[in-house]
Amino acid sequence: MVRSFVGGLELIVSLLKSKDVEVLASVCAAIAEIARDEENLAVITDHGVVKLLSNLVTRTEDIVRRYLAEAIAECCKWGNNRQAFGDNQAVAPLVKYLKSTDPNVHQSTAKALHQLSKNPMNCVTMHEAGVVRLLIEMVGSRDEILQENAAICISYIRRLALANEKSRNG
Repeated sequence: MVRSFVGGLELIVSLLKSKDVEVLASVCAAIAEIARDEENLAVITDHGVVKLLSNLVTRTEDIVRRYLAEAIAECCKWGNNRQAFGDNQAVAPLVKYLKSTDPNVHQSTAKALHQLSKNPMNCVTMHEAGVVRLLIEMVGSRDEILQENAAICISYIRRLALANEKSRNG
């Protein structure tokens, strides 16, 4: 039973190689749900979910972006996945998602950026990609989840900037 379940998770992760927009969106949504369980997240991480999700960040379809960002947010909660997303150049392209006209994309992207911002190098990448101005706009949203995630991400970036300033000035 366990072996077949793990095989099912492996199959789901492999579907991230699909070219079909609906399949990609659905698989990303499924991965976001699956990753909420720590053991499942460990298994899909072992099957290369971070690299495969990272390969999709340049997609332009909002339906894919929404669920991809959700999946990234959840997958950040295991081991070195936050750093791995940064190492796979997945962070800067996510910042562009905040320019979407879809509020669902904004919310899921803010969740992903919040999780990714717990890694200092990702904060640097986000800052260089111009995330602060975009997140400040999101803090003014009526969507409380979006507000909170945007504010937390800004706070991590600010803390890193203050720490760098303090270390330079002694």
